[in-house]
Amino acid sequence: MNQNEKSNKAFILSLIAGILIIINTTLLGVATTWFPEIIPTLPGSSGNDNTLLYQLTAVGLILGVMVLLGALMLYFKPAKKKVWGIIIVIFSIPSVITGGGLIIGFILGIIGGALTLSSKT
Repeated sequence: MNQNEKSNKAFILSLIAGILIIINTTLLGVATTWFPEIIPTLPGSSGNDNTLLYQLTAVGLILGVMVLLGALMLYFKPAKKKVWGIIIVIFSIPSVITGGGLIIGFILGIIGGALTLSSKT
C-alpha cells in the first residue's frame, strides 16, 4: 500500500468515525429529551439526571466535531498529518464515555489516527 492510499484510508476511517460519534451523541441528546425512560440508570445514581446527560451530549458533540475536523484537515492540509493524526486519536479515545460512535466510531478513529501517524513523510 503506498502512502497516498494509506492517507486516503486514514481520512475515510477518521471521517466515518467523526460522523458516527456525532450521530451517537445526537441520539443520546434526543433520547434524553424525548425518551428518558429508555436510557439505563447511570452507575452511582438512583435515577438519571437530565443535566448530566445533556452535559455528556455536549462533550460528545465536541469530541465528534474535533475528530471530524481532524479528518477534514488531514484531507485539506496533509502537510501536517502527524498533528491531525494526534488530534484524531486524542479526541476519539474519550468519545467512548458517550458511546464512542456506537463503539465502531471509537475503533475507526483509533485506527484512522494510527494509520496517519504510521505513514512516512
